[in-house]
Amino acid sequence: MRPKNNGILQFQVQEQWFFDKQHSTMQVRIIAPRAIGKVDIITGTLGKAFGGAIGGFTTGRNEIIELLRQRSRPYLFSNSLPAAVVSAGIKMFDMMSRTTELQEKLHDNTTYFVSKMREAGFDLKPTDSAICAVMLYDAKLSQDFAASLLHEGIYVIGFFYPVVPKGQARIRVQLSAAHTREHLDKAISAFIKVGKNFGII
Repeated sequence: MRPKNNGILQFQVQEQWFFDKQHSTMQVRIIAPRAIGKVDIITGTLGKAFGGAIGGFTTGRNEIIELLRQRSRPYLFSNSLPAAVVSAGIKMFDMMSRTTELQEKLHDNTTYFVSKMREAGFDLKPTDSAICAVMLYDAKLSQDFAASLLHEGIYVIGFFYPVVPKGQARIRVQLSAAHTREHLDKAISAFIKVGKNFGII
């Protein structure tokens, strides 16, 4: 097993390489061309960028996929995906093969949000994905903070143990290419207002 590199968990089993890029599947367009001929299996999720619902995908040679269909417990004991989810995922792959416009906007949105939040004094974990962790380190505070943001019109989730390690409570922000600069500024302003109310910044 290799350590995570930019959020990608790489591991080698009997000389076969795998890419597991669950939280930043939008980057697969960048990864895949470099992986051709070098990586045997690429997995990703349909629960984030591709389709935004449930499920995931695994790509590889026919022999590998057929083996997984027979031996993979998650595949054998999972229900089939709804047709609408599959269709949305396929459509997203088609869109990504034609243009990187949405991907580039998503990365721009992430860079802007992270930069402005850090300038405001918030502690954010480093990220290469559109999922940003605003660190609060206290479980109750994360819940109260999220509730206060909801009153400001911003829906986010407070994560705490056992979802994350003890003492690592945070607000989880998931950005989208559909967000405009106005949306981001509204969210940042709300974070600053609530952050000051709680004495975080």
